[in-house]
Amino acid sequence: MTVSLAPEAVVLDTVERYFELLQAHASVREMYDAVLTGDFETGFAGGRMWEGESGLRDFLEARSVFFDESHEILQILGARESPRGSLHARTRLRFFLRGREPGAARSDEYTGQAIHAWRLRRDPRSGDWRVAAQIVEGFALLDANASRLFSATDIGLET
Repeated sequence: MTVSLAPEAVVLDTVERYFELLQAHASVREMYDAVLTGDFETGFAGGRMWEGESGLRDFLEARSVFFDESHEILQILGARESPRGSLHARTRLRFFLRGREPGAARSDEYTGQAIHAWRLRRDPRSGDWRVAAQIVEGFALLDANASRLFSATDIGLET
């Protein structure tokens, strides 16, 4: 199954739909219904990974302290179709997170840039592109809070 649009356009559309739901604090079911494949995985290259529905639930719980966030794609570093019809891409994005730990008197901000590797596949029923994997490969320009948050990627998020 080949890509009918330019691979970069497919990546941009699909990744933006993913982040819209993540930023809106959508439920596990809403995310699967709208943009994820059944075998979705996310996490840190060489570190903590969350897989499947229970993994997504744990991932969303780990980041539930964030009540305001944005992710802006700055660059698509490459997009290619595999022989099996999936798309593999890398992006560089700028993020802003605002969160408050339970019982904290004030919120904290976390800013920086991240490099993500993506694997996208078409839904055989709808033909829509969906996210099968979103893996953080690295960070840049992290503020002090973001440096602390992402200091132990083998554990996950230091919230």
